[in-house]
Amino acid sequence: MNSDQDDQRFTGRARAFQRRDTVPAVVAGVGRAGTPVWTEAAGWADLAAERVAQPSTQLRIGSITKTFTAAVVVDLAVRGALDLDEPVEAYLPGVDLGRPRLRQLLAHCGGLQREVPGPMWSSMRGPDATELIKALGQAVPVDRPGVRLHYSNLGYAVLGQVVAAVTGQDCRTVIDAQLLAPLGLSDTTWQPTARAAVGYRKDPYRDGVHVEPVMDQDTVGVGGQLWSTVGDLLTWGDALAGGAPQVLSEAVVEAMHTAQVMVDTVSWTQGWGLGLILTRRGERVTAGHTGAMPGFAAAMGIDRPTRTVTVALANLTRGADVAGLSAELLEEALTAPAPSAFSAGEPWRPGPPCPAEADTTLGRWWCEAEETIFTWYAGSLHAHLAAAPGATRTRFERLGPDSYQAAEGRLRGEWLVVERDPDGTARQLTWATYPYTRDPR
Repeated sequence: MNSDQDDQRFTGRARAFQRRDTVPAVVAGVGRAGTPVWTEAAGWADLAAERVAQPSTQLRIGSITKTFTAAVVVDLAVRGALDLDEPVEAYLPGVDLGRPRLRQLLAHCGGLQREVPGPMWSSMRGPDATELIKALGQAVPVDRPGVRLHYSNLGYAVLGQVVAAVTGQDCRTVIDAQLLAPLGLSDTTWQPTARAAVGYRKDPYRDGVHVEPVMDQDTVGVGGQLWSTVGDLLTWGDALAGGAPQVLSEAVVEAMHTAQVMVDTVSWTQGWGLGLILTRRGERVTAGHTGAMPGFAAAMGIDRPTRTVTVALANLTRGADVAGLSAELLEEALTAPAPSAFSAGEPWRPGPPCPAEADTTLGRWWCEAEETIFTWYAGSLHAHLAAAPGATRTRFERLGPDSYQAAEGRLRGEWLVVERDPDGTARQLTWATYPYTRDPR
């Protein structure tokens, strides 16, 4: 599981973190392309029993549970069983929440209050389905749907009820059957197993900790109930990166990674997809999620292009920056990859030749003093701005003679039409109604 080169870069990280943040136990790992390349555990899963933490120790993952619920909802949408742009009332008649769309609930911009109305956080017991539906009548919108980000556990509880209404099964049962079982995530469970760590909170005045109660969220648990291990989460993160298309199709993965709302509307460094936090560092956008429940903190980071996944888990309520640890591991794994962790794969070879119709459209074109370069590779017509090639790539699909549609990237969905001279040479391109010419003047 651990390569020598990964040992040199990562070994000791969990132990140093556990000592620095005075956490009972820390478990962390890095995976690439579906294979764990490093895992490490430090500290105590149970202080009273002097049980040492292991990579196989199960910890509560809190809101990382939402990534499973989101995947089920998006998969149902891809399969045509529901429409993400329909309001909640379309699937839960009589429930009036201000008409947020399912898409908005997935991205925490549905305008719903944060928690389910009721005493859950004092009683440490969540409502059952009947109690939840009754409590929805007491929910108060904090804003109009779609206006801004407002994190909502209530929104995911509602999504769980939508899944139940559409499938006729409890959402947790659907997650078990469609995600956990096919991926072999046997250590990911709705209740703690015998290998689960004890959750703690720090004493604010003493060098010690107190045992936290085990909260059962019941129906609300589709947003935070799951327990898991570092190995299972590395596998799940790889599926979210596209590594298990038989379980999560490319369409589901793409939708979950597509930004819906920004957290910081000035710098645009963090936003939300459908159930995933999206973080931009320079030109790189990574995904992931964090989780927190009484006694536990969790974080998962995902780099989709390289299928690199990092996980950090701790059994402490507050004071353990596992999100920072996961982010540090991901940055280290991406900036200094271990050669042994990658496979060269098949040698490169040229793709299908460019058809004659597309051939004269290739090269440099100008529109409003901006240069766009059209290319052909991997069997498709592509375009990118000359000034920002990496961030503006577009792939087109041919619709008919001299007509294309942007299938991916910039101006996705817009049409491209080719106008020709009598000799067949492309004279002008019209994309999204804007004219493109060979002459920049």
